[in-house]
Amino acid sequence: MNVIPNTLSNTTKSEINTPAKTAQMLLRLIRAAQTISRADLARRLKVDRSTVTAIVKPLIASELVCEKPFEQSGSGGKTQGRPPIGLSFNDRKNFFIGLSLGVRRTQIGMTTLNGESFEEDDFETPSDAETALRIAREKIEDLRRRHPDKNLKIIGVSVPGLTDINRQKLLFAPNLGWSNLEIAGALQVAPNVKVVVENDATAAAMYEARMKIRHSSSDGLMTNFILVRSGTGIGVGLVIGSEVYRGSGLGRGIAGEFGHMTVVAGGKSCVCGNRGCWEKYASAASAASLYLGDRPARHGESTPRFIEIVTRAAGGEIRARKTLEKIGDYLGIGIANVIMGIGIPRVVISGRLVYGWDYIEQPLKQAIERSIVSKLAGWSVEAGEPAGSAIGGALEVAVEEFIMLGLNS
Repeated sequence: MNVIPNTLSNTTKSEINTPAKTAQMLLRLIRAAQTISRADLARRLKVDRSTVTAIVKPLIASELVCEKPFEQSGSGGKTQGRPPIGLSFNDRKNFFIGLSLGVRRTQIGMTTLNGESFEEDDFETPSDAETALRIAREKIEDLRRRHPDKNLKIIGVSVPGLTDINRQKLLFAPNLGWSNLEIAGALQVAPNVKVVVENDATAAAMYEARMKIRHSSSDGLMTNFILVRSGTGIGVGLVIGSEVYRGSGLGRGIAGEFGHMTVVAGGKSCVCGNRGCWEKYASAASAASLYLGDRPARHGESTPRFIEIVTRAAGGEIRARKTLEKIGDYLGIGIANVIMGIGIPRVVISGRLVYGWDYIEQPLKQAIERSIVSKLAGWSVEAGEPAGSAIGGALEVAVEEFIMLGLNS
């Protein structure tokens, strides 16, 4: 049964004050806060309490949302009088699965609407797409069998590449060498279970947007920022007005593909076919070649992983520190370009690169300060989640789809 108007999934940025858009935001706030009062919802949404009550009433009647007392602190948890009442999700029967299809490893996990996450697993991503999807489907079906008392509603899949306008297919993943892959069809384990395929940087941006809502104590809900996710490659997600931006028309699904913009003319060859791409110089995967000086590893010498380089830097090794500083410099050059191109001055970094933040942050900001961005007031770059944005992003894709569609158990 739909408990939120069907127009919810068709709203645009200009419709921010419509009842459907307000209902979307209200559900996001409830999920992020778990539990939140009507007064706080009205304050954060900048609406009257009567508006909140009107939206919440059918949600409570449908048992999607419930009223519950806030947890009490203090002497024995006892207070005089009636305890304050808040709103929370009342969803114990439904669950969602997230699948983060990575270049090296694939993660899978489960969550509920009230934020309980469990049953995480992972496996090394096979080079063959068919094998990877077969293993992923087997693990999804195994999770369903182990929880026969729960209903699987939506599967969210994050992929390191371009997706189609309907978020069903992977169009091209340069670092995997996969193209035109029917992911939704391969993973649909039941007719009533929807599969949504999203670019991994966009999924990470959705995850970070929820984190910003959860930790923000200020009035309002609107958040604009650029998410730069760096791992094997670099992806950029855009959040405008607390909504991810995917492009428009034929461009839907390709907005934010800055990892393959040229930052070094005639530079290193990239798997996409270009030369001098940003991700060849500022991704976690680029650290090994920068560390070795673009030479092959010598006989008996292993290629260091990013976390190993960070560990060596922490141990005082100069070459490791210089490598991370160089990555920071290139990262800052690209970020300055992205800020100027998009016009959003707040940037959040996520992915493995965050593990080296102590050595990357200063050269990154120095590179930005050399650019015209330094003339702008209010720009900022901060570290986000190093790993949670992977499986966390995939889970967020599934839950957000549920909220957008206004589904109910």
